[in-house]
Amino acid sequence: MSWWWERSTGAAAKNISNEIDESSQNSQNVALIIGVTGIVGNSLAEILSLQNTPGGPWKVYGVARRDRPAWNTNHPVHYVQCDISNPNDVALKLSPLTDVTHIFYVSWTSKSTEAQNIEVNGSMFRNVLNALIPKAPNLRHVSLQTGVKHYVGPFELFGKIKANEPPFTEDLPRVNAPNFYYTLEDILFETSV
Repeated sequence: MSWWWERSTGAAAKNISNEIDESSQNSQNVALIIGVTGIVGNSLAEILSLQNTPGGPWKVYGVARRDRPAWNTNHPVHYVQCDISNPNDVALKLSPLTDVTHIFYVSWTSKSTEAQNIEVNGSMFRNVLNALIPKAPNLRHVSLQTGVKHYVGPFELFGKIKANEPPFTEDLPRVNAPNFYYTLEDILFETSV
């Protein structure tokens, strides 16, 4: 059974309990999922730990601001409670994760203006990269999740600016408006040089 079919049919949950010990011991790919209790982060944590996931099974660290929720306790995840908006908390809790090979950044916070979104989300992402890049010598990939605002602009400007037309593809130009997704990309480009 393929990894995506197992996930979509719920078979992943049945296999997880059998793979916890093995995925922790024999992994060459090590994921750090920032936002592990969200929809995308939770799904990633389930899928990456499966035996037949490409490159897997992965060792998975999962980061979230709050205590680990009860519905998440059966996932084979090394759970790290960390407030990524606090650079001291991030340095303390993430810099020891020296075996990370991949970062999946699927977290964001919403503020009332896009300028505030840019400031707070950029700061959170920079905190994570500053803690990990110097300490994780095998880090080879960072994945940023973006959404529709990447192509049509921030909520506060919907209908007020020229947006890209569907279908949306990654090679579309940036919308001429402030956008925290662009800030995250720029931080990643600056940091990876």
